[in-house]
Amino acid sequence: MSSPAVMIATARIRPGAEDAFAAWKGRYDAVVAAFPGFNSSDVLPPGEHDDTWTILLNFDSKEHVTAWQQSGERAAILAELTPLTIGGGLGEVMQTESLDAERPGTTVTQVIFSQIKPGMEDGYREWAARMQQAQARYPGYQGTYLQPPAPGGFHWITMLRFQTAEQLNAWMAAPERSAMLKEAEAFVEGEELLRLATSFPGWVRINPETGKGPPDWMTALLVLLGLYPVVALELLYLNPLLAGLVPALGVFIGNVLSVAATSFLTMPFLVRNFDWWLFTDLKRSDRATAIGLAILAALFAVEILFFVWLFKWHSG
Repeated sequence: MSSPAVMIATARIRPGAEDAFAAWKGRYDAVVAAFPGFNSSDVLPPGEHDDTWTILLNFDSKEHVTAWQQSGERAAILAELTPLTIGGGLGEVMQTESLDAERPGTTVTQVIFSQIKPGMEDGYREWAARMQQAQARYPGYQGTYLQPPAPGGFHWITMLRFQTAEQLNAWMAAPERSAMLKEAEAFVEGEELLRLATSFPGWVRINPETGKGPPDWMTALLVLLGLYPVVALELLYLNPLLAGLVPALGVFIGNVLSVAATSFLTMPFLVRNFDWWLFTDLKRSDRATAIGLAILAALFAVEILFFVWLFKWHSG
């Protein structure tokens, strides 16, 4: 077959028909997602001086795009759209080259991984279309990319684009979004967000409800709790083995091992067990924060006392 192809579909929606269009978009996504060769869809809202919505359909080949254009499924779903548009229907043009150079540049992208309850996929598509309609009304919105799970996979991938981090944060914290997330609990089993929005990307997840990570000082305390025993053990057991090396090389090897142990051993363990503290409900934040700090203080004391004893024991 030929190389991947993209279908560009545009529609001018009648004033007041935005909610009906969102519901139609959910049905449209369900139909095209079941079509052979479909990979993903991307939605771009109207610009500041425009009233045209753009839908990008990504297929694995030109042949599958052509088959979609000629299908009865497409004809039936487009017939439902006609009353909602100005001038009728969806205009479509095939594009076989990459669209990366043509898409508007974006400053910040939020990636959302959603696991949908079995049998609730259609409900999720309809909800996602309404969510997209809601976020499109917020300043800085640049578009949404929605990709169903790959064969054998579980996660739907949504990429939400805004011009600035501040504008994205405003949407993530909006009461309207919180209300829609409550509605989504009926069919979303789990959700994780990915954005370089903390000082420790990759170690600590982002809160799905707020779109923010925990305070940096909390994460820093966990880093210290996990890093201290690693460095202490290196001083006791690794440094004697590296004594014959050039100091710069010995320090480098020690740092590599420290970073690896912190990234793959101590931080995953600590973040998992202190998740309740890092992402405390606002209603009980003060009490939970105090409890977490008390536990950390006790653990720091245990670590220090243990290594005081261990260093003395080694020194003989």
